[in-house]
Amino acid sequence: MNDKTLATLEFPKILEQVQELAGFSAGKEAVAQLRPSSDLDTCKQRISQTTEARLLLEARPSTHLGGAHDVRPAVQRATVGAVLTPRELLEIGETLHASARLRSAILRDELDIPWLRRRAQNLTENHVLVEALEQTLSDRGEILDSASPALRRLRQEIRTAEGRLMDRLNSMVTSTEHRSSLQEPIVTMRNGRYVIPVRSDSKSKVPGIVHDQSASGQTVFVEPLAVTELNNRLKELQLEEEREIERILRALSDRVASHAPELRSSVEALVEIDVAFAKAKYASAHNAVPPTLNDAGRTNLVQARHPLLHGNVVPISIWLGTEFRVLVITGPNTGGKTVALKTIGLLTLMAQAGLHVPAESESELAVYPRIFVDIGDEQSIEQSLSTFSSHMRNIISMLPDIDAHSLVLLDELGAGTDPAEGAALARAILTSLLESGARAVVTTHYSELKTFAHEEDGVENASVEFDVEQLTPTYRLIIGLPGRSQALAIANRLGMPQRVLAIARQNVSAGAVRVEKLLAQIQNERREIGQLYERARDLHQDARKLRDRLQAELRSVKREREDILAQARIEASGILRDLRSQLRNIEETAGGGGSRREQRELRARVDEVQNVAAAALGAPASDVEPAETAIQSLRQGATVQILSLQQEGTLLSVRDGEAEVQLGQFTMRVPTDDLQVLSKKQREPERRVEVHVSSPAPPMELDLRGWRADDAVREVDQYLHDNYVHGQGTVRIVHGKGTGALRKAIREQLDTNPLVQSHATEQRELGGDGVTVVKLAV
Repeated sequence: MNDKTLATLEFPKILEQVQELAGFSAGKEAVAQLRPSSDLDTCKQRISQTTEARLLLEARPSTHLGGAHDVRPAVQRATVGAVLTPRELLEIGETLHASARLRSAILRDELDIPWLRRRAQNLTENHVLVEALEQTLSDRGEILDSASPALRRLRQEIRTAEGRLMDRLNSMVTSTEHRSSLQEPIVTMRNGRYVIPVRSDSKSKVPGIVHDQSASGQTVFVEPLAVTELNNRLKELQLEEEREIERILRALSDRVASHAPELRSSVEALVEIDVAFAKAKYASAHNAVPPTLNDAGRTNLVQARHPLLHGNVVPISIWLGTEFRVLVITGPNTGGKTVALKTIGLLTLMAQAGLHVPAESESELAVYPRIFVDIGDEQSIEQSLSTFSSHMRNIISMLPDIDAHSLVLLDELGAGTDPAEGAALARAILTSLLESGARAVVTTHYSELKTFAHEEDGVENASVEFDVEQLTPTYRLIIGLPGRSQALAIANRLGMPQRVLAIARQNVSAGAVRVEKLLAQIQNERREIGQLYERARDLHQDARKLRDRLQAELRSVKREREDILAQARIEASGILRDLRSQLRNIEETAGGGGSRREQRELRARVDEVQNVAAAALGAPASDVEPAETAIQSLRQGATVQILSLQQEGTLLSVRDGEAEVQLGQFTMRVPTDDLQVLSKKQREPERRVEVHVSSPAPPMELDLRGWRADDAVREVDQYLHDNYVHGQGTVRIVHGKGTGALRKAIREQLDTNPLVQSHATEQRELGGDGVTVVKLAV
């Protein structure tokens, strides 16, 4: 892909915007060097990397590379024996912190980000080196006293020596002996030594060494002889301090050099992740999607938007490489033909560079090894070339290299010369493109090319709409219908005299007039159909929203009813246990009439509560066995009812107060006090039918678009259970395409759900990857 093609399609401007989103200098440089790849697998990997980064940033928006630096030059200097500066060492420490923080963020949760996890393994933490750097350097890059015991001792001696020196000098500047000789009673520094400012005419009164004088010459800066030894001692200590700091920095530099390979690897991983993060942020900012990629020359952009346009951008849908290989776009100037041309070219480049594209999730793009572009007025005054000559020179240079794996974008083909010759030449070029097998999109004003596109196999017409009433383009692209020039209509709206327009119409052939009228009629009909379609779609969406709301309300009512019944059963069961316990106690201690009365009263209360419990279970009181009898008869193979679920199953085993029950093709564990052994009468088919039809059948389709993965999985589980209970064999789950995370979570749940016999992707025309068809094991 040559730089001229990239510049013409404004790909560098996209990189500039992505570059601003990178986290550190090396990442920005890598984005600037990003180029489209012509290898399908590489392009898919790049798209996947962007998708993973977007998933991570959406799950944890606070993830960042703050503090990272490109320390590779400093590391290289350390490996050749150079002593690194405190600033360089500080940046290495900050980069290690950034690496450790990012590594933790990526590896912390079980997100589906395999590439990021692999790259995170190269992010070094190196706690030993970090600890050494933190012990040596402050946040401002200063060498700390804790860097070494020798440095701590030297600095303590320096502070002591400096204190003695300052005390002596301060006593001199405040003494009456020297007051009249001083310009000011202060202590200052010249050439690294402490001095006092003495008047030039009194310097003989203050014996010492002159280090400097003022610009006016009236003041000299003298180091009194009385403090020379103190100054010398301070200077000696400061030199020792510098040597110790040099030793410390060299030791740290050597340690950095010993870790050079892992530091370089860590920075390289940071760069790759930073590029992926920048692309992900760009995708989120532009509501972009990961397109499906192919190497078969198929392009299908759905509601695509040019990413460099601002304001109310009108999306276009454009496809190529299936029913036709060459698309001829016609229509008035400023109608959006060139924008359509650039949109398909730029979005193709973005996808091949691993960027998501601003379009709908159903979009598909082909990967092209070569893209040839001739767009805009490239007239060269210096070369004395006309617009026509410039375009022809570009096209002539392209033709030998164009093949079946090329995408060709030509703007205003054949323009700038005699219309008859230009149209003939444009037709010949289109024929050559067809013979090469290339995919091409061409804009033109020539009516002859509309006819060519209509008659020639593999070529299709397209047009851009223009609102004659408002004298403004609508920027809508219509494939399958040639465009109209609208010259006479525009002239009429602008106020051209009618007599002039009448003459113009007479000069237009009758056939051309009929064609223009027919095109106008078709466009009006298509516009009306489009409006009706939009309204029908809105009504359909409203109906689906209403249906979803009613279903949600119904589920809520059912859950509330089940909760109430479950609570009632629990309370009734507790009361029965208490009463039966009292009854057993009385029977064991029975001896008098009073006890017999108490027994009769308790038995009556037991019967009363048992009737209430039976009513809650929806069964006659005679069918409800006493709890102690039911528990005693829990044996393998018995038919039981799970009271809280109102479902029948086969008892497999009982252990520690829990039972394992077979329900259809799956098993579950429930407390034994939630079970009831059913008699033969209770197991009659009529009884079970009544239970199954007690609630309305769930819908055959579940729409989960926009749901969080965890919530969606729970909803699918309940939805499959409801359909299984009602005996519905096949259902549809609509999850959309998006990043694919929701689809993946749902299908993983389907893989392990015992109610599911099989599942598959819906047919493309019915939703494709955005819908999963589930066959239940009924």
